[in-house]
Amino acid sequence: MAQKSNKAQMWFSIVLILVGCVLACSSIIPNDYLKLVVVLVALGYGLYGIMKTLSSSEEEEEEVAAK
Repeated sequence: MAQKSNKAQMWFSIVLILVGCVLACSSIIPNDYLKLVVVLVALGYGLYGIMKTLSSSEEEEEEVAAK
């Protein structure tokens, strides 16, 4: 069950990164500085989410191997 949650969290992070990049490259947001902030926040949060997901799945594997 926890692995499904990890996959969902990872997909959410990937989609968030893509949405941030699309918003930054499109003309939906007219201000360049606001585009920069949007893409930096999306990349930062998305990469943090991916790293957190990967590290938690690695810890779960180590716990299973220790048992």
